[in-house]
Amino acid sequence: MIVGNGYTNQGGREYNEDSGAFAVRENAAYAVIADGLGGHGQGDLASKAAVAAVKECCLGMPDDMPVTEELMVEWFHKANKDVMEMQNEQCQMKTTLAVLCVNETRATAHMAHLGDSRIYHFENGKCVFYTFDHSVSRMAVLTGEIELKDIRFHEDRSRLLKAIGKSDDVKAETKTIHFDKNASNAFLLCTDGFWEYVTEEEMEQTLAEAETPQDWINKMRQYLNKKAKKENDNNSAIAIWII
Repeated sequence: MIVGNGYTNQGGREYNEDSGAFAVRENAAYAVIADGLGGHGQGDLASKAAVAAVKECCLGMPDDMPVTEELMVEWFHKANKDVMEMQNEQCQMKTTLAVLCVNETRATAHMAHLGDSRIYHFENGKCVFYTFDHSVSRMAVLTGEIELKDIRFHEDRSRLLKAIGKSDDVKAETKTIHFDKNASNAFLLCTDGFWEYVTEEEMEQTLAEAETPQDWINKMRQYLNKKAKKENDNNSAIAIWII
C-alpha cells in the first residue's frame, strides 16, 4: 500500500512561490513539486503552471499505461511550453520542477527533475539516493572548490543552470529505481527552502521515529523551524511511503 502527505509554506517571504501536488492510488502514486524563481518575477505563476501541466498529464493516463522516462521528458516539455508562453519582455518567469511516479506492483520509481528541488529515496531508513542539483554550487562540489556538506549555504546556491522556462530545448534529467519490495521504501520531494535546513542525517533520524508520512514531515519541520532565519525561503515537501 502507498500513503503520502505534503505541505507548502511561504516561510518568511511575502509570497509563496512553491507549488506541489500528489495523488495516491491503491498501488501507484505521483508527486510533483516546483519552486518559482523569485528573481525573475511571477515565480508563483510559473510553479503553479508547471505543476498543473504535470498533474494534467498524470491524471490523463490510463491506469494500465506504464510510466517511462521518455514519457516524463514529454511532460517536462509541456510544462516548459506552458511557462514559456506566459513569459513576456517584462517577466521571464522560471521554476524548478521535480516529479516522482511510483508503482508498487512493478516495484519501480521513475523520477525527473530540473533545478534544485530534490527527490530523495530512503531504503530501510537510510538515504540511498537523491537527485543532482542543477546549480552553480553543485558544480563547485564537482570541481573540488567546496565540499558537499558546504552546499547548503554557499553564496551561489540559488544560481541555477537548468530550470523550466530557461530555454525552448530544456530536457529533464531522469532516473528509474527498481526498489526491493521486501524493504521499507520512502520518498521525499522538497524545495531548497526545506532541504537547506534539514540534513540527510536528520531526515533519517526523523524517519526512524515517525509513524506516518505526515508525522515524518512534521518532525522534519521542527528542525527547519529551529534553524530558519526570520526571512527564510518558501519551503515545501511531499512524503510518499510504500508500506
